[in-house]
Amino acid sequence: MNDRIVRLAIAVVPFVGIVGTLVATLVDALVPGGDLGRDLLENSVLWMIGVQGWMTGCGHMFFGEPVAESIGWPEKTPWQWEVGLASLATGLLGVMASGFGDEFTLATIIAFSVFYLGAAVGHVREMVTERNFAPGNAGPIFFFDVIVPVYLIVLYNVVV
Repeated sequence: MNDRIVRLAIAVVPFVGIVGTLVATLVDALVPGGDLGRDLLENSVLWMIGVQGWMTGCGHMFFGEPVAESIGWPEKTPWQWEVGLASLATGLLGVMASGFGDEFTLATIIAFSVFYLGAAVGHVREMVTERNFAPGNAGPIFFFDVIVPVYLIVLYNVVV
């Protein structure tokens, strides 16, 4: 695949979940009688965990070398496949969550939050010990790893 397309995808992926959530929630807001808080929660879990998880999972698994380069990590390491599978797993939970009730949604948010907040700790460790400020380590994905889990936990507690 064209190297420029892969690099563009790496730059765009951190924003897909947020944009998808906003667009879907705006569409839902146009429907009379809806529950905007619940719609926002369900759209956030679907897009920020589900769709984004599939995209990041596929990125790590099938485009591992440019993803590793964007993070500032060595290429061709087994962690790419493992992180990809974990992302796909949380993504699958995010897509399934709206069909299984509040408890399943909470479990999905917890699994996602442990994974992503843990990844954020790893990014901070890299910044401090290795001075790794590569865009994939210290850029938008780092903020996604911190802000989105906190946002989802707070939103769940407000809505449910």
